[in-house]
Amino acid sequence: MKAHHHLPARTKPEEIKNMFDSIAPTYDRLNHLLSFGLDILWRRKAIQLLEEYRGGAILDIATGSGDLALDALRLQPKIVVASDFAFNMLLVFRKKVEQNNVSQQPLFVSCDAHHLPFKPERFDATMVAFGIRNFADRLQSLKEMYRVLKPNGCTLILELTTPRMPIVKQAYALYSNILLPLIGKIISQHHSAYKYLPTSISYFPEQEEFTNQMKQAGFSEVHVHLLTFGVATIFIGRKLS
Repeated sequence: MKAHHHLPARTKPEEIKNMFDSIAPTYDRLNHLLSFGLDILWRRKAIQLLEEYRGGAILDIATGSGDLALDALRLQPKIVVASDFAFNMLLVFRKKVEQNNVSQQPLFVSCDAHHLPFKPERFDATMVAFGIRNFADRLQSLKEMYRVLKPNGCTLILELTTPRMPIVKQAYALYSNILLPLIGKIISQHHSAYKYLPTSISYFPEQEEFTNQMKQAGFSEVHVHLLTFGVATIFIGRKLS
C-alpha cells in the first residue's frame, strides 16, 4: 500500500488544464504510447460492458480527443454528452467528428468534473477513460457522477494502473519512466507532460482503495476487470436508488 496518492506537488488543476490544452494535438499518439496501442481494445471492452444501456443517455467525462465517446455510438444512444475542462481537447474532438463523418453528433460541454452542470438523475451511464487519475479530488468527482445518474444507472472508469505481477511491473516501470518521456519529447516537444502522465499512474490508488472510494461515493455492486496483466483496469459501479 502506498503512503499517499495525491498528485505530484506541481500539478495544480490549472497546470493540468494548461498541460492538456497544450498537448491536445498529439494526445491520441500519447494514449497509444502509454497503452502499447492496446487502448483501442480496452475501450471496446468497456463499451461492451455498457451494453444494457443501449439507447440511453451517456455522459463521457474528461472526454479528451473523444475516442470513448465515439465508441459509445455503437450503443445507439439517445444522446452522448462529451465533457472536458481542457477546451483545446474539445476542439480536437470536434475536428475529429467533422473529418470522420460521424453518424451521431455528441454534445460538447466544457466543464469541471468536480462540478458537473447537469441536473440529478440525467444519465443512464457515465464514464471516464484515462482521466480520473488527473482529477484533484477523485471522491468529489465520483459523487458528481453518482448524482447525475438515473436509478439503476452505472459509472464505468477505465484507467491505466500499475501491474501487480513483479516481472510485468518492472518492465512497465522501465518503459514508462525512461522510454516514454524520451519518445514523448520527440513527438510533442512537451517533455514535462510525458514525464507527468506516467508518474500519475503510479500515484493512482490500489484497486481496493479505489473501489472503496466508489462505495463511499454511493455506488453499489462495484466490479473490477483487469486488462493486460493489470496495465489497465475497468471499474464499474451501479446506482441502486
